[in-house]
Amino acid sequence: MKFLFWNIQKKSLINEIAELISESNCQIYAFAESSDEIIEETIKLLIKQYNIACYLYPNPGCEKIKIVIMGQVENITLLNQNTHYSLIKISGQHNELIVCFVHFPSKLHHTLNQLRRISELLRNQILDEENSNGISDTLVIGDFNVDPFEMPMISFTGMAATNGISCSQRESIVCDGEENRLFYNPMWTLYSSHKERPGTHKYIRTGEDVVSWHFLDQVIIRPTLIDRFKFESLKLVKKTKNYNYLNINQVPKLSDHLPLMCEIEF
Repeated sequence: MKFLFWNIQKKSLINEIAELISESNCQIYAFAESSDEIIEETIKLLIKQYNIACYLYPNPGCEKIKIVIMGQVENITLLNQNTHYSLIKISGQHNELIVCFVHFPSKLHHTLNQLRRISELLRNQILDEENSNGISDTLVIGDFNVDPFEMPMISFTGMAATNGISCSQRESIVCDGEENRLFYNPMWTLYSSHKERPGTHKYIRTGEDVVSWHFLDQVIIRPTLIDRFKFESLKLVKKTKNYNYLNINQVPKLSDHLPLMCEIEF
């Protein structure tokens, strides 16, 4: 099963999104900073021009994220919704999967500690859903508005997303008497394959640091999914047949973010 996430920066990218869906062949899409109207017009174009059947999945309680489900995907249950994230459960023949789409606030308006607190709330909500549904497989994808190495992602009290497979595969870790399950963050593997543009978003705040490219858009998984995660399919979409997503200076131009795609066996 393939997933794609794209923050479209409140732009009316109807033709661009339709072509992206037609070429990427994913089963579930999530768009941040979009609207029902844009997605509904895109779906009409997909049916008319590409003969592709899909629908806007209703997730009241999370207006920041629009979920598009391809017609062949069934047995989806809406779980907890929040201003910053939307959780669903996908039921297959032999297993179930929790998928969470996120769009965290920008560091322009929130401190790292505030983002760490939002990460903690999300992590606790995911754990509640895993326990109540008897599921250990969870995939989280979206715009975290922090890099893989920043505290909201790696903190024990944040997302607790490690860069080490062996570390993540421990049943749990304990700190000061508190027990926690880890996530594994495969985004670290893209740093070597995207040497020129290590990120989905580019901005420089030299008064604070000199990092220019940022992996704000990330996917993290429970370690139970590592053997089923298609590392070769984890990629940033830079162009489709008729649209180049980067300008002459190799900076994102359609939106200020590049789409992120991943795949797991399900």
